[in-house]
Amino acid sequence: MRVHVLVNGGAGSVDESDEGGQVAAIRDAFAAAGADAEVEVVPADQIPTVMRRSWDGPQRPDAVIVAGGDGTVNCAAGVAAGTDLVIGVLPLGTFNHFAKDLGLPADLEGAAAALVGGAVRPVDVAEVNGHAFVNNSALGVYPAMVAVRDHIREHRGWGKVRAVPVAVYRVLRDLPVHRLDLVGEGFERRHVRTPFVFIGNGVFDNADGGLVVRESLEDGLLGLSVARVVSRWGLIAMAARSLVSGTSRARDLDVAQLAEVTVTSKARRLRVALDGEVRWMDLPLRYRCRPGALQVLAPEPAPEPDVREADPVS
Repeated sequence: MRVHVLVNGGAGSVDESDEGGQVAAIRDAFAAAGADAEVEVVPADQIPTVMRRSWDGPQRPDAVIVAGGDGTVNCAAGVAAGTDLVIGVLPLGTFNHFAKDLGLPADLEGAAAALVGGAVRPVDVAEVNGHAFVNNSALGVYPAMVAVRDHIREHRGWGKVRAVPVAVYRVLRDLPVHRLDLVGEGFERRHVRTPFVFIGNGVFDNADGGLVVRESLEDGLLGLSVARVVSRWGLIAMAARSLVSGTSRARDLDVAQLAEVTVTSKARRLRVALDGEVRWMDLPLRYRCRPGALQVLAPEPAPEPDVREADPVS
């Protein structure tokens, strides 16, 4: 196997002072797994160009591996979705949600071995107004918090984890509430006044409480959640109830599973989060799921357990 590894130089786990050492470590990890890896450190904004050049070049690799976090994967998915370009993910970001959902180990050697021993799987990718996302998109509180967090990081030099509590406090203090119209088959509530809308690439749930998890990367659905509370304490209480009872049982939270949804408002633009990255987008926001549009190199999913009814007792 021959792979081309593109390392996002700005990823959370990439040490700019030791790029050479990390490049060598990545190359050695793939060599140990039995693959020949060309490793290149690339600025984030150049990843799409280098991906296309690698895949369309005279010596096409078996896969283009992007090394970084969910924002890096988002960038790669925008290039690869709907094409035959095979991507892999080397989790070098802060949270690495997509890599975890693919079943990839968090350590470098384990992830390289899992990729080399894996197979090409078609998984779903979602998009809004033509912009792809692999995990989720959000409106309201979350993109506002990310914007404040990034402002703090830029001006104070803090890391993401340290900046988050301050950003959460500031956003809850001045809670953004939007009046939106949501239209989608299977979603009864149309006119909403809400501080938070979540659209997942796949259905996220926590039926028994705890943190939400994605049920599948191949169900062809968007998971929609809309908060009906309009105060900071109501939002906090709703989040606490969701952790205890599960999102599907939480009061003041509307949930739906659907293939497409359109968001409109009197506002001309809204701040939108896509896989943790924030951008301003013109309305209407047209979300859709693209089933199986992304070709990823990953471990085969574990088979469903063979559950049989117990033999009757005579």
